[in-house]
Amino acid sequence: MSIEVDDLRNEIKVEAVAGDGAFEIAAFAAVFARRLEDAEAAADLNVEPLRCNGPRRKRLELLGYAESPIEQSLVILAGRYFGRDATLTMTDAKDAIGRATGFIEAAVDGWLTTNLEMSSREWEYADYFSKQVAGNKIARIRVILITDGLMSGRIRTIESGTVAGLKTSYEIWDQRRIIDATLPERGSEDIRVDFTKWLSDGLPCLVAPSNDETTRTYLAVIPARVLADVFDEYGSLLLESNVRTFLSARGQVNRGIQSTLAQEPARFLAYNNGLTTTASEVELGRSPDGPTIRSLDRWQIVNGGQTTASIAHFLRNNKSEDIIDEVSIQMKLVTVSESDSATVVQAVAKYANSQNRVSAADLFSTHEFHIRMEQISRRLKAPAKEGQQYQTGWFYERARGQWENDRTARGSAGEQAKFEVEYPKTQRITKTDWAKYDYCWNQHPDLVSKGAQSVFADYATKVDTQWTKDYGKGADAYGDGYFRTGTGKAILYETLRSQVLKQDWYKAAPGYLANIVAYAISRFAHEIGVRFRGANFDFGRVWQRQAISDSTLTALIEIAHAAQQHLTDPSRPQANVTQWAKQQACWEEFKKVSVRLEGGIGNDLVTGDEARGQATDDRKQRAMDTGFEVVKRVLAIKPQVWETVHRAQVPMSPTEKDLVQMFGLRQGKVPSDRQGAVLLRLLGRMAESGIIGSDSY
Repeated sequence: MSIEVDDLRNEIKVEAVAGDGAFEIAAFAAVFARRLEDAEAAADLNVEPLRCNGPRRKRLELLGYAESPIEQSLVILAGRYFGRDATLTMTDAKDAIGRATGFIEAAVDGWLTTNLEMSSREWEYADYFSKQVAGNKIARIRVILITDGLMSGRIRTIESGTVAGLKTSYEIWDQRRIIDATLPERGSEDIRVDFTKWLSDGLPCLVAPSNDETTRTYLAVIPARVLADVFDEYGSLLLESNVRTFLSARGQVNRGIQSTLAQEPARFLAYNNGLTTTASEVELGRSPDGPTIRSLDRWQIVNGGQTTASIAHFLRNNKSEDIIDEVSIQMKLVTVSESDSATVVQAVAKYANSQNRVSAADLFSTHEFHIRMEQISRRLKAPAKEGQQYQTGWFYERARGQWENDRTARGSAGEQAKFEVEYPKTQRITKTDWAKYDYCWNQHPDLVSKGAQSVFADYATKVDTQWTKDYGKGADAYGDGYFRTGTGKAILYETLRSQVLKQDWYKAAPGYLANIVAYAISRFAHEIGVRFRGANFDFGRVWQRQAISDSTLTALIEIAHAAQQHLTDPSRPQANVTQWAKQQACWEEFKKVSVRLEGGIGNDLVTGDEARGQATDDRKQRAMDTGFEVVKRVLAIKPQVWETVHRAQVPMSPTEKDLVQMFGLRQGKVPSDRQGAVLLRLLGRMAESGIIGSDSY
């Protein structure tokens, strides 16, 4: 693991551009927060190091926070940074956790807002947290302790407790756990549900007959209170990631479900569609009435997340209601093996959710768009940067851990080093970052400030609409030109971010970095549209130079300073800066602030006609590339697949039958791109009918 540990420490050093101790702690928190989000252990974490003295001079400190509307929880980031290999003892853990929870308790009881300077960020957040708790916006607290050390083997568990009167759970993420989390699609590592805690014999079930031992199916009816208790313990980790994204963006409480629970609880089972879930392992038992499910490992809800969250919400707000005991929910459970859990869980999620209002965009994590971006990123090499004698690639990571796994797959240390030269880790782009870069430029800084999940869900809708436009021809918009432009946006964003960290005005009042960068880029794009009507920023030039010009950088830094002043203006209508940045009113007001653009910006623009001409050429090229890819896919299909298709008792048009005979059964002939497209559509129908596997074409 030494290579991975070195990578982790180097990532922290690179993040800590300023180099002093305060920035190193913030960098440590930012790197771990990013990795926690990549591992889907938390969402939309705000890195905001807060330090002050509390009652009796007790040292209080937390590194960040997040709010989860799905589970009405507050996530608190506690930290212990060593800067070297060290062991995190139980004493260290309790000290770091105590500092973070102490801040929340002193905030809620009013001590901090009474004794701190009102202009400080600590006062601002203390006031915000206390109002959230007082307004019943928070039902539970989840404390995540991060450390670059290794957790002592003597630390077994840290029992749940209460902080500020709220149920609180604790997790420790040390260097080993955060590195392990980069493994692709590992699922929900810690979820083990023991139903015998509520039902002595386990949950009664029916076992569906099957010859496939790896994907057995069970049917059950689960009591609502049991489901709500499990959700309260594990929160959104219980939800498959696409479902989590959907609920985070759309809101978790369904009024119809609330109404049924309150007025017709006995009919809930009849009205509700129920849950579709997966688990890696099922422990069965028996009762006098038949088989039972005693426990589940890595339980995931892939359909029914809103039902689950709504029941939990109802119970939190109606604690004395016994009517919930009348409520049960039907549940389908599918077991998945460790080896193919990612593909099976995604397939179950796709087909379960295709029967209700969750759109293809809500299942965007499995969209063909990602596959295309991945393919382009592996094929397209960027021009060499100034002074370099070699080209590099921008690595689009559509699945967690792809970069690390592709590097490891190279084998020897020398080959892995070559991979890092070819695809530097600084040129890895996750799918959520890709969406963020796009939305910063397209002038949605308020939405970007709401976090990765909100941006990703909205971006999914936009891409899916374009992808399916004109019977699929809309997908031609996403080709090499689109990838080069998107990479240019990434270069612009990351360059500005690193430069803001070096500015004296930022060092004097650090904080809100992500908000400042998002607002600065959006305002820069807005100004180009206003001052240079019809012109477009030349991202093609950014791609060629692999850098932005000095004129653009100077303008962006000035606008970033204006953004900082606007976001932290004492006269702002909302005290908490992070929450103010999420409001559209904040963006509308910032558009009125006077900013300056250097004259040299004109050199970084192209005319509207030039931009449209380039877009047309890119679409034509993409259409040609798509045709080649279609033919390549058809030629790669194995003969036995075509035999299965030919024998299938499924309606086929005469054209389809002829094409199967000509290009499937008779190997060696090459179809046109149109003929290939017809064959792929046929194979898609066959896969949906279960005649062939979805991975066989």
